[in-house]
Order: sequence, then C-alpha cells, then structure tokens
Amino acid sequence: MKPRHHKALSLRVIRLLNGWKDPHTDLPYTKTEAMQSIEIGETGIVTMCITPHRPHCPCCLLDLRDLHHKVSSLKGVTGVEITIEGVPAAERWTREVNG
Repeated sequence: MKPRHHKALSLRVIRLLNGWKDPHTDLPYTKTEAMQSIEIGETGIVTMCITPHRPHCPCCLLDLRDLHHKVSSLKGVTGVEITIEGVPAAERWTREVNG
C-alpha cells in the first residue's frame, strides 16, 4: 500500500473510532481506557486490543461485533482482528467478536 493510501486509511479508521461510543458511557472508545492499542498495517489489516468495561455484559460483546463489521467495511481495510483483554474468558470474547 502506498504511503498516502495508508495515511488515508488511518484517518478513516481513527475518524470511525472517534465517533464510536462505548455502550455504557457517552465517550468514544479512543477517549476511554477500553482501547488498549490499535495498529493499521501496510497491507490494510487493522488490529485492536480492547478491554470492555463490563466483562459479562452482552451489549458490550454485540457492540464490539458491530465495531468489527463497521471497520471491515471501510475502504482499504483487508482484515480486522480485535483482541479482548482483561476480562474472564477473554479468548472466548475474542473468538466471538471476530467470528
């Protein structure tokens, strides 16, 4: 991917995340402690680590699945991997969100 395409993709992803609100607060994920890290690779793969605020809340899981689908639909994104950390059964959450 050309550097200008990577920059444009990065801006699209950040714009989306700045507008995506946590279901339990009025703040976007980027303004909370939920978003641990985000990487946007040169090939268009977006990798995020997220710690949900409420570990057993079904709406958090559904919201993260919606986020996965929305990021996947952005122009230039070739793949999305969301890793859930800091909650019980994090590997199950990760599998469900990315499924």
